Amino acid sequence: MAIEKLTLVNVEGPIKKVNKTLIRCCESGYFHISPPPDVSGAHLEAKSLRDKGQYERMIKRCRLIAEKLGITLDKNAPYDNIEYNISIDFKNYLDKIEEKISVVTEEKTSLETSIKSHGAIYNNLIQLVDFNASFEELFACEYVKIRFGRIPINNIRKLEFYEDKPYFFFRFKNEQEYAWCLYLAPASCSKDADYLFNSLGFLRVHLPEYLNGSSNEASEKLLATIRTETEKMELLDKKLEEISEDQGEKLSQVYAKLIALDNSYELRANVLVIDSRFHFSGYIPERKEKQFKALLEQSEDAEVTTVPSDDKETPVKLKNNWLFRPFEMFVKMYGLPAASGVDPTPIVAITYMLVYGIMFGDVGQGLCISLLGLLLTKFSKVALAPIMTRIGLSSALFGVLYGSVFGNEHIITPFFHIPEIYTLLGYEEAPENIFGISSVLLIAALLVGVTLVVLSMIINMVVCIKSGDVENGLFGASGLTGFVFYVALILGAGGTFIGLDLLKPWYIALFIVLPLVLMFFKEPILHLMNAEKSAKTGKSNIDTGLKKKLDMMMVDESGAKHKKSVGNFIIEGVIELFETCLTYLTNTMSFLRIGGFILSHAGLMLVVNVLAGLTDGGIGYIVVQVLGNAFVTGVEGFLVGIQVLRLEFYELFSRFFKGGGKPFNPVTIDSNLAALSNK
Repeated sequence: MAIEKLTLVNVEGPIKKVNKTLIRCCESGYFHISPPPDVSGAHLEAKSLRDKGQYERMIKRCRLIAEKLGITLDKNAPYDNIEYNISIDFKNYLDKIEEKISVVTEEKTSLETSIKSHGAIYNNLIQLVDFNASFEELFACEYVKIRFGRIPINNIRKLEFYEDKPYFFFRFKNEQEYAWCLYLAPASCSKDADYLFNSLGFLRVHLPEYLNGSSNEASEKLLATIRTETEKMELLDKKLEEISEDQGEKLSQVYAKLIALDNSYELRANVLVIDSRFHFSGYIPERKEKQFKALLEQSEDAEVTTVPSDDKETPVKLKNNWLFRPFEMFVKMYGLPAASGVDPTPIVAITYMLVYGIMFGDVGQGLCISLLGLLLTKFSKVALAPIMTRIGLSSALFGVLYGSVFGNEHIITPFFHIPEIYTLLGYEEAPENIFGISSVLLIAALLVGVTLVVLSMIINMVVCIKSGDVENGLFGASGLTGFVFYVALILGAGGTFIGLDLLKPWYIALFIVLPLVLMFFKEPILHLMNAEKSAKTGKSNIDTGLKKKLDMMMVDESGAKHKKSVGNFIIEGVIELFETCLTYLTNTMSFLRIGGFILSHAGLMLVVNVLAGLTDGGIGYIVVQVLGNAFVTGVEGFLVGIQVLRLEFYELFSRFFKGGGKPFNPVTIDSNLAALSNK
């Protein structure tokens, strides 16, 4: 039963090193940060470093730069060789890269625009096939306006109605439903001509005035210009590739460190700054203390000191070996034990495997459960899988004892067929099957239950001694008086069953009545003990909460205090005693389900075998056996698991478990650090 011993450490250093120190704490993987103390009344000029991560903008800049360079950033890249620790260092680095890139990208953008423009003009020029007029002469015309574009083919015939208008129309090339064309008009009549052609669906395309020569000559010159610009683009792309190769790895490392620094800012709410020095505290495993101090020495000037801690604030880290560790899941479902308490995981593991194997004992089905657990453990992260592996082996071991292999009791000799055993149990001949020893199984189930209840009482007394809980340790239902009463009652009943009369008057008075009387008068007794201790030492060894409880005072609805009356005291005491005795009885009888499930498993497999026997053998027999065993393994195996867990929680945990522990959550860089700061 191990709860890892944790040490509270205080970390301090110059404020300029706070980021690096926090990252080191995250990298350790075993540092649980604590909220800062309240120093509002200490007259200290302390401030919290709760601020917005200033590295978010730089992270976005890294992504934009990476996009321009065609780099895929790795947020998990190692960044130990990156010496930048403050924002100005990162800013200067990113400024230098952006300066290199901007010169190239600006020229590249200009070229892209130019190539796009020239390409569009070229696509228009190739429509003017064999247009031999000189463009510079056309553009130089002062009294004639030229319009180039395309017009719907169906509207060209309509121009015949406007032959008297002052324009000249030239048709070049057809393209689907349009024809590329050109019209000329005197400058004084150009507006009328424009209106006419626009009404016929003419789409004008503007040609730049720098064109010269014929259409063929202009298009060839323009194509040569596009080729030259494309070559320049390729050179610029190579420059960007060179920058990418030169800075790609470093940029990814800087990006990873920026993310780490930004995440570390989530922890800064727990950092106090006093006189330009940072202070924060947290818990680490005691065995890691030297290692932690050595790690933080790399942060330069960081000092680590051990400070006293309060058990109520100390988080809880369970520590168990490989066999018991999976059963921590059940403990955490119920609640973590207090730091000063006891880890019940080993008890849970042993009793769970034991009781499960007793209730569901079958060699074949147990091995199937264990194999399924192994497969799930290897190929998934199902928390229940390792537990299945262990309880499956326990089931197989008890299956050997019962002689059951997939419900068949003729392959292995069951224990009740061994002459020495069935003779010892009082049988003259071997019972035909397990149903012949049903009474023995039920008695054995009660004995298992009694043993576990007694064990839980002993654990409770140990926990109470450790925590100084006098009330529950001495007079509780699972304390010393309850233990004496329960054991005496069980021994008396068991002795009567086997013919040994232990229930003598002195036995009843000393071991049964006296414990009940002590439990009934526990409050006055504890009150007297506390008063006597206070008189001798001037102080009480019983905590304040208990003293308040033992002052025999009550508070009514109006808030006024009044002493508890004798009648109320008697009624409450009788009810509590009755409830305690009833709990003893119900908890003990609850373990009869162990024997009941042994018999139910045998009954279900008997039904499967009978159904298989009704077939003609062969494939039908195999199918019934496979389906029947699969059904029993799945349904009953699941139900038994729930019932054993119920016994653990209600019959055992409730007697000794003291919860309220806070989980030990070491901070990490890749997790949501804000959720782990124990607000």
